[in-house]
Amino acid sequence: MNQTIIPILMFLVCFVSACLPAPKQYTELGSYIFDSVETQSVLVEVDHGEVIVLGSDDDQVKIGGQTLFAEEIEYQVSSTENQILIKAHVNRSNLPNASLQVRVNIPNGMLVKVKTESASVFASGYQGNLEVASTSGNINVENLIGKITLQSNRGNITVRESSGDVAVVGNYGLLNTEDVRGNIALSTIMGNVMFNGLIQTGDIVRLETDHGPVVVNLSKHSALGIQVRSTSGDVVCMVPEINSSTRTCDGEYQSKGGMLSVRTVSGAVTMQLIP
Repeated sequence: MNQTIIPILMFLVCFVSACLPAPKQYTELGSYIFDSVETQSVLVEVDHGEVIVLGSDDDQVKIGGQTLFAEEIEYQVSSTENQILIKAHVNRSNLPNASLQVRVNIPNGMLVKVKTESASVFASGYQGNLEVASTSGNINVENLIGKITLQSNRGNITVRESSGDVAVVGNYGLLNTEDVRGNIALSTIMGNVMFNGLIQTGDIVRLETDHGPVVVNLSKHSALGIQVRSTSGDVVCMVPEINSSTRTCDGEYQSKGGMLSVRTVSGAVTMQLIP
C-alpha cells in the first residue's frame, strides 16, 4: 500500500510545482542625480507602492527604486529651475507595497512634497520641510527637524523623535507621535489620537478629534499647563494636582512651561504619566 502512495505523492508535488508561476523579478528604476539648488523643491507622485525619503550625505538629490511591473509603469524624472519631479504610476490598486518602491535621498534644507493614493511613505534623517498628502497610505516619519505636514484620509500616521512645526491630519486612521518636540497639532474626525513623550518650555501640543479617543502618555519630567475639554466623551486624568471631572481636565504640572490642549466631541480622553 505504501509503495503505491509514495509515487502518487511525488507526482502531485511535481505537478503542483510545475503549475506555480515563476516568481517575478524586480527591475531597477532609472537612477538620477541632481545637484541641489536652494530654489528647488522635490515633488514625488506615486499612486501605489512605497516611497522612501532619506537624508543625503552630500548636496545631491539621488533618485532610484525598483518595481515588479517594469512594462506597465509610468516613470518620469525631470528637473527645472524650481522643482525636481519624480512620477511613478503602476495604475493598479490593491497591490502590496513591495511591488513598487521609489527611493529619494535629500540634502538638508530642501522642501519635499509627496502625493499618493495608497503608497506607504517613510521619511527619516534630514533637516528640512516635508509635506505628504495621501488618500489611504500609511505615513511614518522619524528623526526629522523642520516643518512637517502630513495628511492621510484613511491611513495611519506616526511621527517619532522629531522636532519643529508638526501638523498631522486624518479622518479614520491612528495619529501617533512619540518623542516629538515643538509646535505639534494632531487633528482627526473618526480616528484615534495618541501622544507619547515630553512637554516642556517651548512645546505647544494641540490634540483634536470629533469621535475617536485620545490617549496621552506624558513623561513625568514634563512641565506644562493642561487644558482638556470634551462635549460628551469621558475624561480620565491621572496626573497629580490637576483638577479634573468627567468632561474636563485643567491645571499646571511641575510649573507651567509647555502647553497641552485637548478637544473632543464624543471621543474619550485618557491621560497618564510614564517614566
